[in-house]
Amino acid sequence: AVYQRRVREAVVSTQSTGTYVWYGKGCSTLEMKVGDYIATSIVNKSAPMIGVHEGSEPAQFWSLLGGKEEYATSLILAQAEPTYPARLFHVSNAKGYIAIEEMVDFAQEDLIEEDVIILDCSDEIFIWIGAMANEVERKNGLKLAQEYLESDPSGRDPDAVTMYQVRQGYEPPNFRAHFAGWDFRFRSAKQGVTVNEGVRDANAVMKELEREHYPYLELNDGRCPAGVDPCRKEDFLNDEDFAVVFGMEREKYHSLAKWRKINLKKEKKMF
Repeated sequence: AVYQRRVREAVVSTQSTGTYVWYGKGCSTLEMKVGDYIATSIVNKSAPMIGVHEGSEPAQFWSLLGGKEEYATSLILAQAEPTYPARLFHVSNAKGYIAIEEMVDFAQEDLIEEDVIILDCSDEIFIWIGAMANEVERKNGLKLAQEYLESDPSGRDPDAVTMYQVRQGYEPPNFRAHFAGWDFRFRSAKQGVTVNEGVRDANAVMKELEREHYPYLELNDGRCPAGVDPCRKEDFLNDEDFAVVFGMEREKYHSLAKWRKINLKKEKKMF
């Protein structure tokens, strides 16, 4: 279908105007011929066939589909024979160290929610964060994706490639298009992740991970920036803000009993 993958045709049959055959920019001559054959010999033999090329669809075409929605439009999908096929890498520290492994003939089932996945789509690289991936995997997944791009021997210009961090359950069309028959029920979104956090510029996330301190208003009331341990938010306040928020110096705070520190953090909404 149009919304699933750009390189395929979408055939829509109507009783009044005929049968639409949609040609994606990346479909091959053979795929176009097969689409034409299905429209004229199987879907509706008596109705006229209306060929529609991507980018020149009439309003009625989208109306028959229930309205135009966002669909995959990446460079790699616009090529019948991609010069740089998509590649998928699995990142995990399940064995006690960070390991990266390329998955051949990958499928949606390879998106393991305990780990991180790097999907290279030529002009876009997605770092997929599973709902149960730990902080070590997340940080290293972003760094490995950057190192992978910078050391790529294919000759790609790193500045021409956009990298995105994608949270499980918020996969955009250009990501889903590389998994045949995407099942939206397969993986659910992680609770507590907002829509704005679902897909983010990976370079912006990496800059956040490198930050050592945050203002109090970015850490309280359930807020937790990338790279911040939710159990140690107080460690990410600078010394001046720490003294203002907790009413004491950091050294005195650390000398308190554990239950006192917990109560203080609850009082200051630092959980």
